[in-house]
Amino acid sequence: MKKTKLSVIRRLRMINDITLDVVAQETGVSVGYLSRIERGLIADIKNDAKRKRVENYIKKLSSKKPKLLQG
Repeated sequence: MKKTKLSVIRRLRMINDITLDVVAQETGVSVGYLSRIERGLIADIKNDAKRKRVENYIKKLSSKKPKLLQG
């Protein structure tokens, strides 16, 4: 994952009004680790399992309608 890809997490969180706590619970990746990813302090997730969970979560959020557009 590249830095530009990692910043996608924050954008999608803001669009969908989701906290880092929720992302941490759903991905099994700690809030602190996710925070460092969002801030660009971690440029590449070396752990394959963590990377896959985060990538899958990004895909899930990308396909989800933002709360602002629902209803």
